[in-house]
Amino acid sequence: MTVRITNIQHFSLHDGQGIRTTVFLKGCNLKCPWCANPECISSKIQGKFGYDIHLDKLEHEIIKDKPFYKTGGGVTFSGGEPLLQIKNLEPLLKSLKNENIHICFETALFVPEKYLKIAEKYADEFIVDIKMIDSKNCEKVIGGKIRQYLTNLETLDMEKTTFRIPITKFSLKDTELILNLLKYFKPKHLEIFELHNLAKSKYDILNKKQYYEKIDDNQINEFYDNLKKIVPTAEIIEI
Repeated sequence: MTVRITNIQHFSLHDGQGIRTTVFLKGCNLKCPWCANPECISSKIQGKFGYDIHLDKLEHEIIKDKPFYKTGGGVTFSGGEPLLQIKNLEPLLKSLKNENIHICFETALFVPEKYLKIAEKYADEFIVDIKMIDSKNCEKVIGGKIRQYLTNLETLDMEKTTFRIPITKFSLKDTELILNLLKYFKPKHLEIFELHNLAKSKYDILNKKQYYEKIDDNQINEFYDNLKKIVPTAEIIEI
């Protein structure tokens, strides 16, 4: 059994608790114009972007980092949208659980419920994006159906869930909707981050234009302050 990935990042510090090994799976069903990993959007191999790896080899790459996981770390499956390959991943997930390795999924959550149910059997942690809540913008800008997203959120254990928000004009416009969502779900933690242009070279290789916008610091601070009123552990991160 194989999965299609673009990269295995060892000693990762921003994709869940502790020191982690992050596996970037290729393929996403959204079209976020600010995506930091544009090479992960298409499920097809694109030149140097993407390769198929056997689960045994992938497990070896993860297991060899096990000494570092004593920090409370483990493996994070990111992307792209990792849950799109969850059926192929499942044998590996079973093996990792037998090794007592902490498993995290970084997901946009716009996936069929049946995929999420498989992930929930093995996940110790979820990092879930809040991209935008307005249903029309959600479908028009990123190609997602907000009802599917909200339905999936209802099934998650919030004790295992961290929300992550990219700061864009869309999330700022949806501030009240986001605050209401946070009040309802009461996640254990919240992270927000500014957009960056570090992926420009990858966009150039893929012959795509990168979306970038600079948000005023005052707007960011106001947004952050409002979020902290709901989730006191909220923090601004760099990714």
